[in-house]
Amino acid sequence: MSDVAKAAGVSAATVSRALRGEPGVSEATRQHVSEVARRMKYAIARDASSLAGGRRYAIAVLTSEVNPVLAGAEGALRQAGYDVLLYVLADESAREKFFDELPLGRRVDGVLLLSMSLTEGEQAALESLEVPHITVDDADLRRALRTAVEHLLALGHHDVALVLSDGVDESYDEILIEAGLEVRPEWTVWCSPTVDGGEQVVDVLLDGERLPTAVISSNGAAALGIYLRVQRDGRTVPDDLSIVSLDGQELTRVVGLTAVEGAAKEQGERAVADLFTLIRGGEIEPADHPVRLVVRNSSGPVA
Repeated sequence: MSDVAKAAGVSAATVSRALRGEPGVSEATRQHVSEVARRMKYAIARDASSLAGGRRYAIAVLTSEVNPVLAGAEGALRQAGYDVLLYVLADESAREKFFDELPLGRRVDGVLLLSMSLTEGEQAALESLEVPHITVDDADLRRALRTAVEHLLALGHHDVALVLSDGVDESYDEILIEAGLEVRPEWTVWCSPTVDGGEQVVDVLLDGERLPTAVISSNGAAALGIYLRVQRDGRTVPDDLSIVSLDGQELTRVVGLTAVEGAAKEQGERAVADLFTLIRGGEIEPADHPVRLVVRNSSGPVA
C-alpha cells in the first residue's frame, strides 16, 4: 500500500480509504488512486478489510433477465473492485426459492435489483438483510421509446412494429397509442435479447397482409439481428424498413443503427453509483437522466 501511496502522491491512509470506498476522499482522488493501484496491479486484501471494517466488498444483483442494464452495472462493480453475486430469477419457482431461502446472509454490502418489482413479502425479506438496496425501474426505457416514436413520426412513419426483449412489459404498447399510432397484435412481438432472436422475429413481422414501415427494438443485439435478416432477404434499410434501437450498444454504432442512447448500460452504471452512496452512509436524490437520439443509417423517411 505504501508503494501505491508514493506513486499516487497521497498518504497510505488515503489509499486505504479510497480503495475501500470509505468517506473522506474526493471522487477525483478516489479515481486517481484506483487507476494507480490498477497499473501497479495492487489489490486490497478482502478478508482483512472485511474484518477491519465490516465491509464484504460484494454486491448481490437480482434480475429477471440478462440485459444491457446488467452489463453496465456489472462493469461498474468490477471496476470498483467489488465481487458480483448474480441471481437470474427468470421464473416464479426460482424467485420463490430465492426469497424463501434468502441465501445472501451476511455475504454482501448491498443489493441491486434490475427489471424486478417486489411483492410486499419479498420487500420485507430483503429488508431483513439490513443492507442498502437499489431498484432500477424502466423509466429511462420508456423515455427512450417515446423519443424513438417521435423520431419515426417526424419521418412520416405510422405503421410501427415493436420488438421487446423477454421480460419487458406489454404496456409499452400504450406509448405508441398515446402517439396516435395503430397497434396491431402481430406488430408487438417478443424475442430473446440476441442477434438470433432478432433474426427469427422478422418472419413474424413480415408475414402479415400489411407490413410495418419501421421497427423499434428494445435491445441492440436484437435490432442488429433484424437488420441483418432484412438485408439478407433482399430488402433495403431504411428504404423498405427503418430500424431504431432503444439500446446504444457498441455493435449498433459499428453497423450504423439509429439508437436512443443513455437508457440501458448507463442506467446500470448510475444505479451502482447510487448504491455506493448508500453503502457509504450518504443520501441519494431522484435525478433526471436525459436520453439522446443518435440518428444513423438505419432510419429514414417513408418510401
